[in-house]
Amino acid sequence: MKPFTKLRTGNDVQIVLGDGWTRFAFTADADYLGTIRRGMEIGALAKDAEGNYWQVNGDIRQVLNASRVAAHLRKADVRPEPFARTYPSTEAERPVVSVVVKRRRRIPMPHE
Repeated sequence: MKPFTKLRTGNDVQIVLGDGWTRFAFTADADYLGTIRRGMEIGALAKDAEGNYWQVNGDIRQVLNASRVAAHLRKADVRPEPFARTYPSTEAERPVVSVVVKRRRRIPMPHE
């Protein structure tokens, strides 16, 4: 007799706190904490006024088990906010781009 193996483990939830939720939610109508990945599903992790946790992906909201999310929040990673990219704003500050066009070598073919 074969031993029983679990089809779904409890370790498939990952929570990352930070700004990553902006990729998945359009409005800030709840308190967004970060991103949550459950297996192949990924979305924004939100907490409403009643204390319920939600996985938000666009307009779709899925309620999550509060005790499981609280347990995963205790061991969640915090990623720092990405640094602001600065681009040169004026023409003088931009680097000069030089383009070199090389001619193709053409080998003359003898005519018959």
